[in-house]
Amino acid sequence: MPHRERYLFICTNRRPDDHPKGSCAQKGSEELVRRLKAAFVARGAAGRVRACTASCLDLCEIGASIVQEPEHVAYGHVTLADVDAIADAAVRGEVVERLVVFPPREAET
Repeated sequence: MPHRERYLFICTNRRPDDHPKGSCAQKGSEELVRRLKAAFVARGAAGRVRACTASCLDLCEIGASIVQEPEHVAYGHVTLADVDAIADAAVRGEVVERLVVFPPREAET
């Protein structure tokens, strides 16, 4: 398996419809995975950037959520309208700042 430059972990956790936290799957994350994978293929970047499903990332209140590595940032409130911006930024090794809900923590000294 090739090591990629960047991984996007998309929460696809599904809770019961009446759960107070909701879930990322209820907020469209399963389709986000499909669209991001296709976006990386369309950009010729599928060998360098990977969209992966993930179980709960503990961000369901702000879902659909994505964690991008190695930048170690969390995106929240992601919709299908954000796919192109996320894919373009990931391919360039950048972050979509308007979607960041948890930036990386400063290194502890």
